[in-house]
Amino acid sequence: MSPGIGMPELLVVLVLALVVVGPQQLPVMMRKVGQMMAQARAMAKDFQHSFEEIGRETELSELRREIDALKQANPLNEIHGELDQAARSVQNDEIRQLKLKQVEKDQAVLDAAKADKLAAMEEAQAIEAETVSDAATAEADAPDDAEAPKKHADEIKGR
Repeated sequence: MSPGIGMPELLVVLVLALVVVGPQQLPVMMRKVGQMMAQARAMAKDFQHSFEEIGRETELSELRREIDALKQANPLNEIHGELDQAARSVQNDEIRQLKLKQVEKDQAVLDAAKADKLAAMEEAQAIEAETVSDAATAEADAPDDAEAPKKHADEIKGR
C-alpha cells in the first residue's frame, strides 16, 4: 500500500465507487481500471528499459573509444610506422645517389664533348694561322713586277 492511504480510506473509496457506479457496472469498471494500471506499468517498464539501453549504448561507445585509443597507442604500430618511414628514407637516399651518379656521368660526357670541340676549334685556328702565315710568306717571296702574275698563270696553264 501507498503511504497516506490506509485501510479505512480504501474502504471509503470502494463504498463510494459502489454507490456511484452501481453493483452491476462495478466489476467492468474494476477490470478497466486494472487494464489501465497494467498499461501504465508496461509504459513505465518500457521507459525504464529505454533509459537502461541508452546507458548501455553510452557505456559501449565509451568502451569503443577507449579500445580505439589503446589500439592507436599500441607501441607495435608506432614501431611499424617508424620502420616504414626509415625504409622509405633509405630508398629515397639510394635513388638520390643513383641520380647523382647519372648526373656526374652525363657531366663527364658533356665535358669530354666540350674538350673535343675546343681541341677541334684550336686545330682549325692553328691551320688558319698557318695558312695566313704561308700566304704572307708567299707574298713576301713573290717578285714585285707585273710579269710575275703572268708567269705564275703561264706556269699553271703549263706553258
